[in-house]
Amino acid sequence: MRNSFPTVGVVGAGELARMMVGPAAALGIDLLFLAEDENDPAAIIAHHVVGENRELETIREFAKKCDVLTFITEDIPYSVIRTLEAEGVTIRPGSREFAAHSAKDYLSDIPKSNVIEISALVARSPHGQAAAWAITLVGRENDRSVWTETPAPGISAELANDAQKLALDVARECLLAGVMSVVMHVSGSEIFVNRVSMGLHENGNWTVEGSRTSQFEQHLRAILDLPLGDTAMSSDFAVVGNVFGGEKSDMYRPYLHLMARSPGLKFHQSRTEVLSGRKIGHVSAVGENILDLRECITHAVDYMSGEIDE
Repeated sequence: MRNSFPTVGVVGAGELARMMVGPAAALGIDLLFLAEDENDPAAIIAHHVVGENRELETIREFAKKCDVLTFITEDIPYSVIRTLEAEGVTIRPGSREFAAHSAKDYLSDIPKSNVIEISALVARSPHGQAAAWAITLVGRENDRSVWTETPAPGISAELANDAQKLALDVARECLLAGVMSVVMHVSGSEIFVNRVSMGLHENGNWTVEGSRTSQFEQHLRAILDLPLGDTAMSSDFAVVGNVFGGEKSDMYRPYLHLMARSPGLKFHQSRTEVLSGRKIGHVSAVGENILDLRECITHAVDYMSGEIDE
């Protein structure tokens, strides 16, 4: 008897793509990755094809093995997507959503000072069901995201609702199929849209431990037009810290100290090779005390990067 479960083709095999593997396995959904290198994070652990993920013929041949395609890569080949859609390939999110992703109408003039960055993560299915997660506060250093806290502290319930509504409006207007992140800046009581990102986003990594349905499972549900999952938080707070390569080259040994010190700490490593300044994964913790969670995450990140040794 033929297996009726679909095969999802994932163009890109980075950290976010890798984190789809667990939810897909739980749902019985086959994933096939188009990786640029055998050592890409998802390629290390899952079925994959190696090829150029911006080349039309490569993706066309890859699509023949899949029921639906989703792009989890920074460089989106818009013309390739449009061509394949015209040939009948199902791509979610598709060209319509990616066109909205770059639309200037959604982008606001952002104040230069006294602003905080938040992220609104939403999902929508082709038949129109939509869901939003709690608003996330994003901490940045050297123009890169280094930590997130959810729900965003210091943000009023009214402002959080406004941010969620804005993101859901964007999702509805572009007929989103999948997950989408809207990064906004807040100044006082005003919200300014910074960028719209279609597909999975690192600002949503907290959802693995912090939400009843992670962004990775939800993305699969959405692109397959399945009913969406519950986005309620599973705990009061969720804090994530990104880990970048530093003095330590052995990323396994830190588990001994950190797991003993913080039994609730969760690890998500995507790379085995440590390069200075390059992201190798993240750590996550959930609980009732935001101060304890911040201390736990800060210690873990500093220890894994070699900033501290105890």
